[in-house]
Amino acid sequence: MSDTEPTSFRRKFNRYVSLVTAVIGVLVILSSFLFTGNLQAWYASVVIGLVIVLIGFWYGANPILTNERRYLALRSEVDDFIGLVRKLNREAVRSGPSEEFQQIKAAMLESIQRMTEFAGKDSEPPAPGT
Repeated sequence: MSDTEPTSFRRKFNRYVSLVTAVIGVLVILSSFLFTGNLQAWYASVVIGLVIVLIGFWYGANPILTNERRYLALRSEVDDFIGLVRKLNREAVRSGPSEEFQQIKAAMLESIQRMTEFAGKDSEPPAPGT
């Protein structure tokens, strides 16, 4: 799937922050050989390099810091649709096609209609139950 819209600065930053911090941290650790005469400076250099590397990995692994969602209404509707799929399957396994099954099917069709309205629009998610 090719994305023709330009990549945002935040996405580029998030993509390369772990790599850049790893390289900087390793360079700081490797530069510790300059402090072979001073043992405390050598330890400090190694510890600082390791902290830089760890900060980069923590940043990359934390989804709160790297969140960049734009289509919130569509995402919310898709999450609701997945819940409807689960209900539909539960009802089909429990009793086969029934009135409840048909109601869930109709709710899924309405959800699909709402998804087509939300597609491609930057917006806030709708209030629950609307």
